[in-house]
Amino acid sequence: RREALEREREEELEKARLAKLPRHHDLDLQTLSGDAPTEEIESLRSSFTSLLSTKYSREVGSGTTSRDDELKSDEKLEEVRDVAKQAKIRSRAKVTQERIYCMAYHPTTSKDLVFFGDKYGTMGIWDPLARGEEIVDEDGEVQVTEGGQHWTLQVHWPRTGKTSISGMKFDPTDAHNVITSSYDCTMRITSFETGISREIFHAPNTLISSFDMPPESGNEIWISDVGGHLSHIDLREDFRKTGRRFEMNGTGHKIGCVSINPVSPHFLVTASNDRTLKLWDTRKLFTLPVSESPRPPATATPSTRRSKVKKEEEEEAGDDVWINETSFEEVEKYLGGKKGRGLLRGEHSSGAAVSAAYWDPSGRRIVSTCYDDHLRVWDIAPSSLVLDTQLPKFAPTASIRHNCQTGRWLTILKAQWMPSPDVFPHFVVGNMNQSLDIIGFDGQKIANLVDRSLVTAVQAVAGCHPSRVGRYASGNASGRCVLWAPEDDA
Repeated sequence: RREALEREREEELEKARLAKLPRHHDLDLQTLSGDAPTEEIESLRSSFTSLLSTKYSREVGSGTTSRDDELKSDEKLEEVRDVAKQAKIRSRAKVTQERIYCMAYHPTTSKDLVFFGDKYGTMGIWDPLARGEEIVDEDGEVQVTEGGQHWTLQVHWPRTGKTSISGMKFDPTDAHNVITSSYDCTMRITSFETGISREIFHAPNTLISSFDMPPESGNEIWISDVGGHLSHIDLREDFRKTGRRFEMNGTGHKIGCVSINPVSPHFLVTASNDRTLKLWDTRKLFTLPVSESPRPPATATPSTRRSKVKKEEEEEAGDDVWINETSFEEVEKYLGGKKGRGLLRGEHSSGAAVSAAYWDPSGRRIVSTCYDDHLRVWDIAPSSLVLDTQLPKFAPTASIRHNCQTGRWLTILKAQWMPSPDVFPHFVVGNMNQSLDIIGFDGQKIANLVDRSLVTAVQAVAGCHPSRVGRYASGNASGRCVLWAPEDDA
């Protein structure tokens, strides 16, 4: 009996501690770093400061056919192949304590700097080729640890499975800011300049699965969620008043990914658990009617001993911010009418859930990852999007067999384009055989990166350096990360 009371007391103390965590506050570097030593925090601050002298913005392609033909040449392919095949494991480190969910490769060319988001709301920051920590061994010899330097910031509170970081991107106009989304229905922006992380979005009934931003704006954001909605917010305005949410399917199936065409940002592609990939024209979406969403009542409980955490959860459950919401019935009605012609430009159905779909930097191609064990590529001529009608044909131009059965304990595979618009179009994706595949837009495999002596776990999350060919980073289910790069390339 005494042990049970003591256990109950400890649980109440833990709930009270969690209730005091600054979940929606502005968080400084000291708070984000938790119990990290002062010298570690200052080294991260110094690393951030070193990036501020250069402005970074996202590059996009021209979208012209002549430029695209030039990049698709055999010569451009061989340039990528030669460098990609030289990539070796240059560094390994356990960057976070939990499973890697997402990553973002910083565009700086002065060094490799990779950001990872994990299952418990932690952002890991890794400088894989930095000089490691010096440790004096028992013989008095100085040893330098391997794996470079890494830091962790608890950007989403509290540290539980409910705060998993679902998405991570750098501000497309200023890569001195990193934006994260979480399963706790919030988004935050962390500034390298100030060291402050502030909340930019919080909608209790919007469990965010992904987000994207147009390249010319660091203010507009499109959000997909597990309830089958697409939402649009503008950070220059109060999203509670001007944000829009659209119910895009009547079954409530998760939209796992949304991607914005970088050349024509009014075109979105979505990937859904309803087994479809869809191409939307958002100019049409904004003409749909809105209706005030009913405010669900807060859950009542007879208990007078509710924790502060429980009270906060109940209050949030009844706080629906979306006053500008369009129901699926309205979307469906609009699609069936004359005015709705051209809203849905293309649709492709697969044999299983579509996990992800992304536009390439030229705005011409889409790559999808699907649970039917296929990667698919669409090559869409810009001229076909000019007319205000559905595409006459919306079929993949390449289909690649690829094991995508990650199961419960691995992060979902998502093929990611090389972000540079000036190289042969290709993408990287994790392979269930503990390797990375580099694949061209036409489906041909360019390289397979593997080292079974050093990597024995599936590298489920993978990405490329935004401009340097042959540099790849990956992460696994235990928080361990790998840098792949040519040996003679610092």
